[in-house]
Amino acid sequence: MMRPQRTTLFAGQETMMMTAYRPEVKAVLDDLLTPIPGVKVSKAFGYPAYKVNGRIFAFVGDNGMIFKLAPDRAESLRAAAPFAPFSTGGKPWTGWVSLDLDDATEYAAFFDLLTESMTFVAES
Repeated sequence: MMRPQRTTLFAGQETMMMTAYRPEVKAVLDDLLTPIPGVKVSKAFGYPAYKVNGRIFAFVGDNGMIFKLAPDRAESLRAAAPFAPFSTGGKPWTGWVSLDLDDATEYAAFFDLLTESMTFVAES
């Protein structure tokens, strides 16, 4: 689903960006994460995001979900399918892992990784 979003690039400069994400992935993540005390739903670059202590630990991307872990943990996960590095402009983000699954209901099987992500971000 394409959604136009007004995004601030730099102080005083705004632009409209088109962001696409799978609403069914957001629905699953909402069901998993919003009941957890301290988790807030927000936006990151126009995408649905999940924050703890005001910091993003996961968000819904173009094709699936992206979450943050300790760099060593992220590196070990990204070495095997179905995980991949998350990158923009060809540069991987340190500690961020991308998970793209065809069936949105399968994201529930990765709840432990999402809570690990939330804990890592909350404590760092």
